[in-house]
Amino acid sequence: MTAGKLDAPVVLPAGASQDDWEFARTFGLGGSDVAAAAGLNPWKTPFQLWLEKTRRVEAEFDEVATERMYWGHVLEPVLLREWDNRHPEYVLTGGEGVYGNRDHTWMLGNVDGLAWEYSGELAGIVEAKTGGHRAVAEWAEDDVPVHYVCQVQWYMHLLGAPRTFVVALLDTNTYLERIIDRDDELIADLVDAATEFWGHVQRDEPPPADASEITRRALARWPAVSGETVELDPLWHKHLARRHELSEQIKALESERTGIDNRLRAEMGQAEEARLDGEKVATHRAPAKPSRSVDHEAFAVERPDLYALYVTERPAGRRLTYAITTARRDQQ
Repeated sequence: MTAGKLDAPVVLPAGASQDDWEFARTFGLGGSDVAAAAGLNPWKTPFQLWLEKTRRVEAEFDEVATERMYWGHVLEPVLLREWDNRHPEYVLTGGEGVYGNRDHTWMLGNVDGLAWEYSGELAGIVEAKTGGHRAVAEWAEDDVPVHYVCQVQWYMHLLGAPRTFVVALLDTNTYLERIIDRDDELIADLVDAATEFWGHVQRDEPPPADASEITRRALARWPAVSGETVELDPLWHKHLARRHELSEQIKALESERTGIDNRLRAEMGQAEEARLDGEKVATHRAPAKPSRSVDHEAFAVERPDLYALYVTERPAGRRLTYAITTARRDQQ
């Protein structure tokens, strides 16, 4: 059997280097970007994605995420081979590389595999996923995490595929298969959201900043231009006044909470555990390990060799500090 030909341009061949692949992604939205662009990714917001796509910051991953991605890459061919062994009714081939869209060159997609009927017709896309024990609940009762659903619908849009076969290995030994059918209504919504987001990239205009901690951390990494000043819109008088009001409310609530905590500490006295109606409600214990601190400056001076070996320094994120203006001083 000879696999059919997809009616989608290949903008980067499968043999391209990782650096070339990552560089190509900065000029468009891939499947793993779409959920973030639509505000449906639990780990990345539209604002953070905009900072990355406009090359203001680089994508940043902690050690856990880096390790997870590494093993996902290593196990991908293993999962595809297992799926292939279990489905002799199809012919499995690899993708040709990064696919694009003739009308919208910023639409990109890189699939793990393609399943073909013996007639040469495309049966569907094959995607391999891995996850730890915490991911098991997200896949329960035939579910698939929403950001993966967005990813494969995007791929089906680019390649004209009718479905996606998802194969997953969770918690090292839980093998799962899911079939996600093409959903043209969802695809239309994703295309609209992605088009709106990419417009922000093309205009170099940030999307609205949300209230998430993810966006706060991303904004802290936005490099500063020394000495540059921005004049705010007069509407910010209202925003700053509201922030002051919220700060006072938070301060009062935290003070009230601290008062309750202190009364409970006093009530417990020397006791380590407090119960209410026989049920444990609080403990008051010292940590098992003592707190430790390191004099980094002295360590760097006295043992620069060990300091260089064990201490990793990263640029500090920017800190937002509010000045006390005349108007705000009058409020206090």
